[in-house]
Amino acid sequence: MDWEAVLDRLSAFYGRGDWRTPYLRDHAENPFQVLIGTILSQRTRDEHTDLASAQLFARYPDADSLAAAKPSDLEPLIRATGFYRVKSRVIRECAEAIRTRFAGVVPRTYDELLALPGVGPKTANCVLVFGYGIPAIPVDTHVHRIANRLGVVHTKTPEETEERLRRVVDERYWIPLNPLLVQHGQNLCRPRGPRCDECPIEDLCATGRALRSGRTPPRPEDGPGPARSAGARPARRVSDRRSRRAVPTRTGTRSRRQRTRRGRTRPRPPPAGSS
Repeated sequence: MDWEAVLDRLSAFYGRGDWRTPYLRDHAENPFQVLIGTILSQRTRDEHTDLASAQLFARYPDADSLAAAKPSDLEPLIRATGFYRVKSRVIRECAEAIRTRFAGVVPRTYDELLALPGVGPKTANCVLVFGYGIPAIPVDTHVHRIANRLGVVHTKTPEETEERLRRVVDERYWIPLNPLLVQHGQNLCRPRGPRCDECPIEDLCATGRALRSGRTPPRPEDGPGPARSAGARPARRVSDRRSRRAVPTRTGTRSRRQRTRRGRTRPRPPPAGSS
């Protein structure tokens, strides 16, 4: 992969300036707020994370103040992120660990960050990149999806993608990789219906080249198919015992007991260290 061309084109397309300028190194964000904000971002939308983070840091800007906060004071501030009771406990434990084990300063090594409550690979890498300007590759769903669409990895999970990217991408590209791929994933290279005809790197992308020539892309789910409205369920198919043909089943025919049981299902909170 010609990463210079990929980063040049994405930077120009999104008006991000020259990615070679060490902006993140010279204008690093507050490492503590990067850390806590990334934990809050688990399983929630960016706008909800931004709102909750702004409210939280206005009152608790550092590890000392957050560690001393009461859960009842934190929960209303971060409610927008979902699972706010679990997250309020985790961020307090994380702040307390920073206060007692690191004298209130967020550690700047990958292994020390992973030892903090609620911190997984993505969060640790975000702190290194955005908090300290240290080369790392934070891999979220956008980076994982686009790396597979580009054809540079063939992986099943973000963790596998990070490991593979660290081997195949030169370290000088690590810092700008996440911001540019995330922005691209939010705008054009979306999970469903990627807008390949508008993409500035279509000719460098294995998926873009395959779709243009009518071939199967690296991820079969990115191939052409009938458009579905949001929330629509595809018809299930079952085997007809007598004819051995696949026949579609009718949707919405579950028994009342099945519907009730399904209706009681509740989402599980994010496990600590999952980010």
